[in-house]
Amino acid sequence: MSAARKITDIERIRHLEPISSLSADQLRELLDTARLECLEPGQPLFAGGDTDTQAVYLLDGSVELRPLDSGGTHPISAGCDEARHPIANDRPRRMTAVAVTRAEILRIDRELLDTLLTWGQISAPEEDVVMSEDGIITINKADWLKSMIKSPTFRRLPPSNIEQLLHRLEPVIVHAGDVIIRQGDAGDYFYMIDQGIALVMRNPDNDEDSIEMAELDSGASFGEAALISDNPRNATVSMRSDGILLRLSKEDFNTLLRQPTLQAVDYAQAAAEVAAGSAAWIDVRLPSEYAHSHLPQARNIPMRALHKEARDLDRSLAYVCYCQTGSRSSAAVFALRNYGIDARVLRNGLQS
Repeated sequence: MSAARKITDIERIRHLEPISSLSADQLRELLDTARLECLEPGQPLFAGGDTDTQAVYLLDGSVELRPLDSGGTHPISAGCDEARHPIANDRPRRMTAVAVTRAEILRIDRELLDTLLTWGQISAPEEDVVMSEDGIITINKADWLKSMIKSPTFRRLPPSNIEQLLHRLEPVIVHAGDVIIRQGDAGDYFYMIDQGIALVMRNPDNDEDSIEMAELDSGASFGEAALISDNPRNATVSMRSDGILLRLSKEDFNTLLRQPTLQAVDYAQAAAEVAAGSAAWIDVRLPSEYAHSHLPQARNIPMRALHKEARDLDRSLAYVCYCQTGSRSSAAVFALRNYGIDARVLRNGLQS
């Protein structure tokens, strides 16, 4: 079997089902994670009983399906109608698939495919005219959907939540220099950037000197930490350029975004996964709290450093975040999921 490689030619997969119903943008999104493999005769595509999460398509050559509950076999050749669909797409697999000739197959993440199909069936007007505090804004909710589907957080939302979000998001015209949220203030809104660039600044000692933490552009979001933890804003965000923000009230954020995306695990389950090497602890408390006591092998990433260090985390691991009560760690999980990281919160925190 040759090494898996990326596929770049959209035309090679346009005829596949149900992929054929996706838009060009969605197809490109799918291809970012899809992988091509070449198999030699006798090599398996998958085995009966497998619980993998892939949809497997036959693009070239022929394969043979061998059911677990009978001695018969079933051949499939590329180009036939059956090959336009995922091969034996049950979970767990009820058949073993083996290459009969040299074969080329395409592996696609089944959950991502299903999510893209769901999002593709959500209707949004191409353009809509709304009133804002600054006057009339012409917005394109179809573009909002394109930006949201790129976020791992939004991909996990039920379809009904997505449709409600499109109605609840409020567009706001902003100008260079505008302060959107200020460190120390209470949280009231969650923000997404539709157009423009924002700057995240933090003043660690409440003096005159602030530290630039990050620069955010179109598609980025901010403001969730204070809404989840009920603590004051931990940074100041101001606009570096003119633009349009989409904001969501605290109540709508908690109902439509927070509850469906946060996954809590008990200590026993989390400790077992850490011991098995499939997960790792992240202590999101302050360094002074961590130094006083922490779970064995836990890595200390305080909330203020989370966005900076998230990009360097090992994506093959699941991360269990904890603090004392679960409040700060819930905010950390939401932020990490925005980076496509498998993150969970320790249920009730260390107090449990």
